[in-house]
Amino acid sequence: MSSAPERNYQRRLVLNAVIDHPTEDVLYAIFNEFVTLHQQQHRFAIYPQMSLKWKPHDPQDRRSEVPDFGLGNFTPPGVRPHFKLRCGVEAKRADYIMASLPAASSIMGLANIASLFHSLSFQAQNQAKAAYKNGYPLSDDGVDWILLIGPYWLPKKFGPFSDAESTVRAHKLSDSADFEETLNLLELMHGPPPILDELYLLDTEESFTRLGHIIASTDQLAQPFIQAMSAGTSLQTQGCMPYC
Repeated sequence: MSSAPERNYQRRLVLNAVIDHPTEDVLYAIFNEFVTLHQQQHRFAIYPQMSLKWKPHDPQDRRSEVPDFGLGNFTPPGVRPHFKLRCGVEAKRADYIMASLPAASSIMGLANIASLFHSLSFQAQNQAKAAYKNGYPLSDDGVDWILLIGPYWLPKKFGPFSDAESTVRAHKLSDSADFEETLNLLELMHGPPPILDELYLLDTEESFTRLGHIIASTDQLAQPFIQAMSAGTSLQTQGCMPYC
């Protein structure tokens, strides 16, 4: 259990996420404060504004997806990609109903809250697809994404994606995308939002525990990269100079 000063600090952090309707960059910094509560030496790194090309093998295609930030681990010099993704984060400004910091359980059943997270999930799904195309996710069995609106969040797992699913970008549909998957996605986008089965307010014990479980779920997969980065092998003996 955290101390009273720590609880006060965390409560003021989440208030900063709603008072005066701050922009998303403020929200990024606030969420980072809560993520670092789970940090241990080199356990994970925070990668802001990841640029994920939609077609990484086509230099003529400039389309990309940019998650607000990712949690993951760096790979050793000479290994591509430079970073393995454990969890992505996409954030939006608080809704007016969040201004008084109501309990998450009291707003998760509201239609407009479900609609906001439903819309955000498609943007996050695009990012997860691009992450897989670039080889970033740590696991082949899906990657977690945090959907953050103001100080409230929920987790969603995306992937793995079929070849057909990987061609379709929500909100950015193109003629080259798989037709059947495009229709499926359009139906989901314009249908009723699913009922939320979980929602968390950042400064609560429930939020701390759930976020901890998400990070811990990939700890074992991350260990080889952490150990490789901490090993005593020099860049030169790996055949890679500092500016390679």
